[in-house]
Amino acid sequence: MPVKLTYWDIRGLGEPIRHLLRYSGEPWEDIILHPNVEGFKEYMTTMRDAPDLPFGNLPFIEDDGVKVSQSITIMRYLGRKFGLVPTDPSDLLMCEIVEQEVYDLRNRHTGACYDVYKRMGPIPGSEKGVFDHEYLKKALRRRLSERLPKFNERLGKNKFLVGDKPVYVDFLLYEYLDQLRLFLPDTFDGLDGIMSYLDQFKELQGLKEWFESDKYQEGGYVNAPHAAWNGKN
Repeated sequence: MPVKLTYWDIRGLGEPIRHLLRYSGEPWEDIILHPNVEGFKEYMTTMRDAPDLPFGNLPFIEDDGVKVSQSITIMRYLGRKFGLVPTDPSDLLMCEIVEQEVYDLRNRHTGACYDVYKRMGPIPGSEKGVFDHEYLKKALRRRLSERLPKFNERLGKNKFLVGDKPVYVDFLLYEYLDQLRLFLPDTFDGLDGIMSYLDQFKELQGLKEWFESDKYQEGGYVNAPHAAWNGKN
């Protein structure tokens, strides 16, 4: 049976998983929830408290009757399934370091884009908190000025993170670097190692076809439509 991925109709946490599944060459299903009231109700009533879904998180996959949640856990699971976890201990260590580093940047990015004080469905908003998108955007810019050169140096040494072939972390790394590039494009100026890496990733089997497709070219939401920056506004 094909792997089934369930997630919102945005790139967000789901796109690295989609990239890996596209690359695998194996059949898979992309089960989409729309980021609106109806989609939220569907998640809340049929998925969040499902007994076979640990902690009720999105995204989640179903593989051979087993449901796996938490996006990093899914990436590791699929990496093992499709032989995308390095066997060399030093390469594996680098993967684990980069996995956490890029996820840290991803969290800072979403923190700058989502108003955590705003009412979300049945969740009440804050009466005191103030969301400052521009301040958080500047803070992220400072962080990127420190961290992106380190990524650039590392990625300039190999075609992919730890060699000539991608490993599971490459699918995370590409997606979150690309999301950051769209959000703050000038922070990538002069980082030829990163830009070359992004270009090479888009030539991978199963992904070249995706990046050339009409659906990709039309563009989609990076974050949910209500975010201060959603990738389409």
